[in-house]
Amino acid sequence: MDSVKLIFIVLPGLFLVLGLILVAMSLTASYRRRASTRGWVEASATVTGNLHGKDGHGSNGSNRFAPSFEFHDAAGKRWLGQSDIYGPDQEIIGTDIPVRYNPANPAESTRPGFVVAKGRMATGLILVVFGAGAITMFASLLW
Repeated sequence: MDSVKLIFIVLPGLFLVLGLILVAMSLTASYRRRASTRGWVEASATVTGNLHGKDGHGSNGSNRFAPSFEFHDAAGKRWLGQSDIYGPDQEIIGTDIPVRYNPANPAESTRPGFVVAKGRMATGLILVVFGAGAITMFASLLW
């Protein structure tokens, strides 16, 4: 195989591999979060307010909201919590939302959710599609 053919297969292959790495990095945080809250108990909580801000360095700069809430543990004790998952809309104060809390330390609580870094995921998927398409196209033309 000459070097030109190799370049047309290896270069799109690098895009494919980079895309797969980005997709894996996007999903890893979600699986880590799920593993760290395994064994936590679900409860119903009442929204008491909304924290206004941006959700980290991966934010697109838009205004985001995370609800504050109160819930009761299995023993009936009242606890306050703050979600670490931001969303585009404010929760309505007084409504019920699902939460998960650590039964060993109910002060640790959060909203259940599968969090994905959407920008990283989208970029990874675009690179995967581009790389796979280019490999298929170049392989069919060169051989």
